Amino acid sequence: MDLKQLEYFVRVAELGSFTRASMALNVAQPALSRQVRLLEVELRQNLLVRNGRGATPTEAGKLLLAHGRGILHQVERAREELGR
Repeated sequence: MDLKQLEYFVRVAELGSFTRASMALNVAQPALSRQVRLLEVELRQNLLVRNGRGATPTEAGKLLLAHGRGILHQVERAREELGR
């Protein structure tokens, strides 16, 4: 798992859509989808339920979303502190 995959997953889960997340992240949708899928393969968990109207987190996805938000917040705080 890398931070990019975690960030991509969190954004998709928060926005409920790969399309909206790709626009917000300025990343091609196929690349975004591929990275999230690689994360699911690595964790051996389906993290999102994909349907015609978007994507919603599974129970495992909800757990990772909570942790992922915290991890990304800590990384941002570290970057800010190091930048001072």
